[in-house]
Amino acid sequence: MTFSELLQGILARVEGSIGIAIMGLDGLAIEHVQVPSKMDLGERVALIATSHATLLRNTMRMSSDTGVGALNELTLMSDNFLLVVRLIGREYFLIIVLNPGGNLGRARFELRKAHLLLEKEFV
Repeated sequence: MTFSELLQGILARVEGSIGIAIMGLDGLAIEHVQVPSKMDLGERVALIATSHATLLRNTMRMSSDTGVGALNELTLMSDNFLLVVRLIGREYFLIIVLNPGGNLGRARFELRKAHLLLEKEFV
């Protein structure tokens, strides 16, 4: 299964999803896909994912520095989007963007499953 096929499957199973990406902490996308009917949001999804790489790096550092432990997952809620970020190894992460009414629980579950499949590739 290719990265694109994996991500497309997740989007199909998560109600309210707009886009999903595998990203490096450097802000570069390894792979990303979006729901076809949301193509006008495609550029915004890529921008959201890239912009959150910096936030994720800072949050990882803060978690480590304060003794909370290693960061595994981060959920952000705004007026317009729900974002779920799941780390894959030390340098990569998955990010899914949902509409405010999207299925957050299912998104978290699907990212966890994808993490288990991808962690061998990104160690």
